[in-house]
Amino acid sequence: MKCTLQSNNYNFSYSRLRLIYLLIALLAFFAGTAIYTFFRNHNIVLFHVFPKPSFLNMLHFPVRTDSLIMSMFIFNLPNGLWFLSGLLVIRAVWLTNQKWRTIYFYIFALIALSMEFLQLSRSIPGTFDVLDIVFMALFAFVESLIFCLFIKRSVLR
Repeated sequence: MKCTLQSNNYNFSYSRLRLIYLLIALLAFFAGTAIYTFFRNHNIVLFHVFPKPSFLNMLHFPVRTDSLIMSMFIFNLPNGLWFLSGLLVIRAVWLTNQKWRTIYFYIFALIALSMEFLQLSRSIPGTFDVLDIVFMALFAFVESLIFCLFIKRSVLR
């Protein structure tokens, strides 16, 4: 979806919009991390690199994942939220520069997709899941749709 941001309205604060994007990015990142922390098994790849804090055992809430919705919430939503977080940071940093925003978006997406596909070949630890890719694509589509329909329109009015 091609969408550019240009404004003749000098009263509009791009720095305020950037700050909002960064805050939402932090919120999405921490929401994905909270799902991992509270609901996932703590034998994740992260703790093969960094030592596992002992207090995490007290924060874990075991959840049944026999339904598709709960399974997607626990296993796929964090990846989508982390991907959204990266997209929002890219949008904030290169808000008015579509060329560089597009370049960095594709670099970021390529890295994220590569990490997912490398799990398929067992080149990196983890479990390949097509729904992770679906969630990443869904979050990317919704973010760009919201930007083009609401943010861009409010800036250009």
